[in-house]
Amino acid sequence: MDLFPNIDYKKTAVNVRSYLDTKLPRLLRMVNESPASLKSPVISDMPVNHDGGNHNEEKLIRYIAAKDILNGISLALNNCSQTAFIILEGKYIKELTDWQISQNMGYSKARYFQLKDEAFNEFADRLEMQKGCPDLHIYEEELV
Repeated sequence: MDLFPNIDYKKTAVNVRSYLDTKLPRLLRMVNESPASLKSPVISDMPVNHDGGNHNEEKLIRYIAAKDILNGISLALNNCSQTAFIILEGKYIKELTDWQISQNMGYSKARYFQLKDEAFNEFADRLEMQKGCPDLHIYEEELV
């Protein structure tokens, strides 16, 4: 097992963007949270029964798994470098557009998108080791 396998940084950035754009909203809906809940990790892993009905075991397991992933996302996000945090917070918590974030940061469009890809890769590095979280890296194939 190689501790530092070769990562395809461009493909990883695309994969992280796709995950955050498609899976994150569903995870938030599953546990009845808003994007603002990502600004600080949730301490409790205990599910909350909002509808008063009985939950079956499968739903409870899915809820706990979704909560673990959201906690990991929150921890990864909140431990990112300042630049990465500003970009990811702007996009996924404040729900700003790319041009609004780049304008607020004072970067050109090209520099902003370069920093955004770097932020996605940093996020993937931080998320990988969180409890129950996926590895979003895309690895280069080794040439034999």
